[in-house]
Amino acid sequence: GSTGKSQKGSISCGPEALPSNSGAMAMERKALQLVTLNMKEKKVEVNEESLAVVEKNLKIVGAKKIAIVSVMGAFRGGKSFVLDLFLRKLRAERKASSGAEADTCVRPVVPERGGNDQFPLPAWLTEAGKTIEGASDKADEEGLEGFRFKGGMDHCTEGIWVWSEPFLRKIGGETVAVLLMDTQGAWDGNMTKEQSATIFGLTALISSKQIYNVSQQIQEDKVENLAYFMRFAQAALRQSTKATKGGSQENIDTPFQSLDFLVRDWTNFEDDWTMQQCKEQMGQHMDKHLNPARVVENSTAEALQSMFDRINCFCMPHPGLKITKAAWCGNVDDIDPDFVRFLDEYVHEVFTVGLKVKTILGTDMSATTFPLIFRTFVKAFQDAAPVAMSFNQAMTKATVLLAKEQALESYNKKMDESTLMNPRGMQEEAFKKLHRTLSDTVEEEYKNVTILGSDETRDDAWKSIQENLDSLYKRYFEENSHRLEKALVAFGNVALAALILFVLDRISDWTCDWWSQTCQDLSRVMFATYMALIAYIGFHVYKLVNERGRLATASAAAELWKEMMRLSSVYLELIQRAKWADAKVFAGRAIAQISALASGATAAGAGKAGKAETKKDK
Repeated sequence: GSTGKSQKGSISCGPEALPSNSGAMAMERKALQLVTLNMKEKKVEVNEESLAVVEKNLKIVGAKKIAIVSVMGAFRGGKSFVLDLFLRKLRAERKASSGAEADTCVRPVVPERGGNDQFPLPAWLTEAGKTIEGASDKADEEGLEGFRFKGGMDHCTEGIWVWSEPFLRKIGGETVAVLLMDTQGAWDGNMTKEQSATIFGLTALISSKQIYNVSQQIQEDKVENLAYFMRFAQAALRQSTKATKGGSQENIDTPFQSLDFLVRDWTNFEDDWTMQQCKEQMGQHMDKHLNPARVVENSTAEALQSMFDRINCFCMPHPGLKITKAAWCGNVDDIDPDFVRFLDEYVHEVFTVGLKVKTILGTDMSATTFPLIFRTFVKAFQDAAPVAMSFNQAMTKATVLLAKEQALESYNKKMDESTLMNPRGMQEEAFKKLHRTLSDTVEEEYKNVTILGSDETRDDAWKSIQENLDSLYKRYFEENSHRLEKALVAFGNVALAALILFVLDRISDWTCDWWSQTCQDLSRVMFATYMALIAYIGFHVYKLVNERGRLATASAAAELWKEMMRLSSVYLELIQRAKWADAKVFAGRAIAQISALASGATAAGAGKAGKAETKKDK
């Protein structure tokens, strides 16, 4: 049921679930309120404590990029219920991927719709238990983890909530942390049109995929409500991009990513239809309301189509009357089997079709910049109403933050690659030249990044980036100097072995060489060994002198001596810790073996000499 608008990029099979990070076992798992909408004071505020928890958990899982799936819609429309089911799907896939490679594209064979066979409950829906977590008012007390929902007429969600635990998935070959977001029911009787636009605006700006939960069908007023914010956002973007240079005009014209209309309680599917026939009807329903070629008043449809990269529609039948009761305890057996069939299909699509890394005007948003950008957007809507100037400033600040991060990340990556290729360091002039080359490359990349604002804004941002690049260069320069000094440190063990063998050889000269053939043989072996080691080290010292001069080589030699002294103390400490009796036995065995080898060599030499004499006499 997607629109004719093609999806940018392609994923052969879709995002793939990954095992959780080992540190994720200790993280807090619960719904956190990120944004509070104060209805009395008409203020939107960030819950810093909750945002800090999310930021911490993103660091724990270690993903650099994030994707956010949000659900919004009218009051008591079942948004939290859907998100709880998303949680079950993600947990089941993560569990299946633990210890093995999970193939999220392979699904079990199930009876086709339209036949006589009933659709079985999928494993991902039941393996965590028969009770859906958010159905109970005492979910926390009972140890159930989910977004709280219930039947009846009371609100369960106020403001914007997020599930604290990120789920790792492979999207476009990258490891991405997926967050689930829940919003207060927009367009209900307690919220003004401006306040509803605030909630929609915030979720649209921060989401990779936004699911608009509607009842029974896509209605004109629902589309108009969306278009209210879209027109405002489009006007603000056009105003802020008049003086913008660089970047893709396509990213400016289409600032948002994916929008799903999730139509609930759809009553038009025939019992004997297959799933494919049902999807064809979904597409027809969406075309009727969102295809500019078919809509009479098409300005609203055109606005939505131009602002989103991808628009999709999915219709689901009623889940059953038991589900709507306030007393429903969350038993999955009470859900209508046909609803479960469509639910299984849609939940699979949500995380495999159209889900991408969150971008701001074409630039990926990282886990590091997410908290900063989120605060910026909330501040733009702090008066619970969209204001063009605040929105302008928020988008400008967000694009500047992303451009800075992208530039610094690019410099770090290229510099790390260069230092890995030169583990012993680079000459000072060569290193300075590398810095200039990388800075020019980063500047060329920066010119192609979209930044909303004037030339002055772009120039100021680049000056700030240059300052950061200079700071990074100083750090890398110090590390390079340290590598130059440590150029010979790698030979510490070899040099220490050569020194020990030299000392032992001199000792044998004064103690036993003059009376013991065994000592003489051992002395020859030691002499040959330490001379070979000295020649090996000398060759590298010679190369270092030619490459960097005598002064740098002398400094490296001093560091080598320090390393030898350090290794000596380490080995002495190990010897002191070892049991003396064990060391005595080991030494005795070693001496006996070496003596046997030396005696064998001596006997062999004597035998050859005797044979030679006998042959000569004959």
